[in-house]
Amino acid sequence: MNKFYVADKNHYTRYWPVLTILFIGAVLAWWQVSSSLAAVLAAAGFLFMLINDRRGKSKEGDSIEVLDRCIIFNEGGQSSSIAFTDIKKVKYTSTLSPGNPAIVIETGINKRNIQPSDYDKGGKLLQQLEAKFTAFHCPVVK
Repeated sequence: MNKFYVADKNHYTRYWPVLTILFIGAVLAWWQVSSSLAAVLAAAGFLFMLINDRRGKSKEGDSIEVLDRCIIFNEGGQSSSIAFTDIKKVKYTSTLSPGNPAIVIETGINKRNIQPSDYDKGGKLLQQLEAKFTAFHCPVVK
């Protein structure tokens, strides 16, 4: 079973405030206290970034992430994405599996097929995609 993730923002932008505070703290520590404390704060920021990078790469198997502006596909160790603003047409088909609609997303460059029933929480995936298609005014053909 493939995985489906919903996120309002990706994991890098979520941690900018913490990294900014660590950076400002390191600069102030270097200026007011000592360079050793500044080095410790800088190392803490670096360690924080490494841990979050590992956490982002720890997703195993195929998955789809629906973010606020795009869809990220992780398949076979490769990642690709489609921005909602780049979608030219969305078509629902039932040729692959009767009763379970497949979604064909067409951009100016290529087509992408999504079978929501292949993913855990397939109903939620379908709802999220439909909400994003509506929000970004993507032309839908049924």
